[in-house]
Amino acid sequence: MPENSLLIIIAVTVALIIGFLVLRAVSGAAKTETTEQSEPAAPVAPQPAEELVESADTPGPAPAPTADIGDPDTLTQIKGLGPKKAAKLYAIGIIHFAQIAAWSDADIAALEADLGPVADRIARDRWVEQAGLLAAGDIAGFEAKFGKLG
Repeated sequence: MPENSLLIIIAVTVALIIGFLVLRAVSGAAKTETTEQSEPAAPVAPQPAEELVESADTPGPAPAPTADIGDPDTLTQIKGLGPKKAAKLYAIGIIHFAQIAAWSDADIAALEADLGPVADRIARDRWVEQAGLLAAGDIAGFEAKFGKLG
């Protein structure tokens, strides 16, 4: 009889461990879905240009330095740049249209790899050109080329 008791204890222990792992996996998946469906994160407070340091976990171009940091621009005014992509740009210190307008082809390639599946969105939607017009305050020129600024 002691062998049967030992086998029962082992079976119950294994069942509890498997149940715990399944519950943990299901709970983690539910949290991921909830996070993805929630409202986009508010922009991260910008850091002064002197404090921005590119790290290994934030690949992409370093933000172009600006003489006056000021308040961040509303990057979502750029057609094709949604709240999730804007939040990622704010997080790596890209907060002004002028910074985007200064991007080189190498900067764009690095950012596209970091921003996820944008499928050449930066070039296709002409973010650099849009940002240049917005940085210059040329709203009429922007609206003539890209439609009403909303």
